[in-house]
Amino acid sequence: MRIPSLLATLFLAAFALSAQAADWLYLTQPGDTLSQIGQTYLKNMGDWPKIQSVNGVPIPRHLPANTRIKIPVELLKVTPAPVTVTAVTGNVRYKSGDGPFQRLAAGAQLNGGENVLSGPRSSATYRFADGTVLTQQAFSKLSFGRLAAYGKTGMVSTELSLDSGRLEARAGKQLAPAGGFKVRTPVAVAGLRGTDFRLNVSEDGKSLRNEVMEGVVAVAAEGKEVSVEGGFGTVAEAGKPPEAPRRLLAAPSATGLDVLIERLPLSFVWQPVAGASAYRAQVARDAAFTEVLLDDVSKEASVTWQDNLPDGGYWLRVRAIDSAGLEGANRDHAFELDARPLPPAPLSPTLGERLYQNAVEFSWAAAAEANGYVLQIAPTPEFATGLIERRLAAVTRHGETLPEGDWHWRAASLDAAGKMHVWSPYRAFRVQPLPNPPAAHARADAGQAQFVWSEAKGAARYGLELGDSADLSAPRVKQETATTTLALPLKSGKYFWRVRGVESDGQAGAWGAVSPIIVPPEAPSGLAAQLEGDQLRTTWKGDAPAYKLELSTDTSFAKPLLTQQVNEARATLAKPEPGDYWLRVTGLGAEGVEGPASQAIAVKVESFAPWWLLLPLLLVP
Repeated sequence: MRIPSLLATLFLAAFALSAQAADWLYLTQPGDTLSQIGQTYLKNMGDWPKIQSVNGVPIPRHLPANTRIKIPVELLKVTPAPVTVTAVTGNVRYKSGDGPFQRLAAGAQLNGGENVLSGPRSSATYRFADGTVLTQQAFSKLSFGRLAAYGKTGMVSTELSLDSGRLEARAGKQLAPAGGFKVRTPVAVAGLRGTDFRLNVSEDGKSLRNEVMEGVVAVAAEGKEVSVEGGFGTVAEAGKPPEAPRRLLAAPSATGLDVLIERLPLSFVWQPVAGASAYRAQVARDAAFTEVLLDDVSKEASVTWQDNLPDGGYWLRVRAIDSAGLEGANRDHAFELDARPLPPAPLSPTLGERLYQNAVEFSWAAAAEANGYVLQIAPTPEFATGLIERRLAAVTRHGETLPEGDWHWRAASLDAAGKMHVWSPYRAFRVQPLPNPPAAHARADAGQAQFVWSEAKGAARYGLELGDSADLSAPRVKQETATTTLALPLKSGKYFWRVRGVESDGQAGAWGAVSPIIVPPEAPSGLAAQLEGDQLRTTWKGDAPAYKLELSTDTSFAKPLLTQQVNEARATLAKPEPGDYWLRVTGLGAEGVEGPASQAIAVKVESFAPWWLLLPLLLVP
């Protein structure tokens, strides 16, 4: 009964005297023997006597349980510790040794010696044997060096080289004395001890930025090492020792970040962070950001991505960047993208378009996955008062008759369940028919015509055309006026005319019907008459194509004794019976339209007796 106790006392004393930092400590289990330990943990199982010697174990087959013994690291088994690729986004390529580059895919294993290049908006996430999860960001060149495990001890030694680009990692616990995670860069070496960290090497490889979220990272360069604790970061430049750690900027506030996004492009706005010169924003499928889909830097406290992400759940990560380029604490924000079906793209009426008829046809481009549409039309952009709403099938056109005025329209898509999604941008337009043709009439007098028409709604002025033919193909008069009357001097003849309303911007309505107008000839002048024998000869002056000559016994010409039409400015009449008469002439225009009569002249026809009939009277005494 005293022997085990003595052995344990001796064993512990020996351990206390000889334990060194380069030794791995093993905790014995019931029934352990040194030969069994050698078989399990040593490169050469026959080296267990060396353990006996180092630990001063008197009886190798009887080891007290729960006792620590030291095993020199150089005696331990060393086995490969391959890295598993857990996620790949975009274009990531790798090669082993001098082999060709090939695409990296999730599920692949890396055993050391590989070079991995990530392209724009690309990333790869790796899981190491010690549980470390590391994400290689876009535009990065990463090389895998030593990937070794010390048998079943749990100690893993990892060495990487980051030539340029960015890494983000949550490192597993590093077990002493041989376990470790080391990243070499062209500027400095970063040694990790159980930490959440980021490394960023400039494209030219001349600067390194390290940010630590949790734990500690030792950054060494130019013979100097600084320990960077959680919440701090450092900058190292080529040829210089690392700068003293500085506190990282706080995470941006989540206030105002949407949890439901129903419209594309994807856009976020957050509260500015004091001291920030820029911001990095990322979108990933999972909260661990193992698959980064979007990654951009913005100088403003906002970001917009034009990428067409499918609907689903995502995570947004935002952090502020200080003047030294160090990126601060993360603000992670879950959101749901539910933008499908997208709203249809409005086609017509277009923005600001004027329509000249009350019948309006609305059209839009079909939206993918849409099972129908909702169309809204209203006099105001608030789509409240006077709203017209139509729930439609999967069509792309719809007609409405609208009164004159300003209107706005928009459309939204319906999903398979009949749920309406976001509205398209609204389009403002105006229904304003052109002025209707005015009601018009005209009156002609000798030498001129007077045109009159009604006011036309919307007309600022009016246009009139007048010509010789009904088609008005070559009008002799084209004139505009702001009034509803127009007087024109015209020669005798038949004309055709029409009128229309003209808006203030010069747009004209339809022409009214073409109407004829006949301008009568002017009154003949210089009428003269002369009796010659049994004839009455008359002449006058005028330019009418024909004339009407009248002879009457009274000045009213109510019942003319004679009416004769001639085509020249003269006429010969039979001498009337003796008496007093009046004579006048009237010009006849187109289609026999009479002009004003000339001034009437008196004609006296005297009675005449032959001289031989008067001779008896002359011989009477």
